[in-house]
Amino acid sequence: MSDDTTSDDVERVERTDLGASVEARLKRGTGTRDEDQITIKAKGETASDALEKFEQLLAEYEVEYSDRMRAIQPTGEDEGDRA
Repeated sequence: MSDDTTSDDVERVERTDLGASVEARLKRGTGTRDEDQITIKAKGETASDALEKFEQLLAEYEVEYSDRMRAIQPTGEDEGDRA
């Protein structure tokens, strides 16, 4: 079997990242059914810009998403985990 693909058929993408980025991975809980995991990432032209965006995203998570994630967690009662 021969490959008729030429180098003209291949699209090449060059990636360059400029600036700074901040990333944090948060995990709450220890049980399989009692865990929240989230990764917050922010990028900016400078470290200060990236930190400002990160703080904004973290505050947004704390206000809105953390409570919403906890509200949809299973309680364990459906699985016979009652005490």
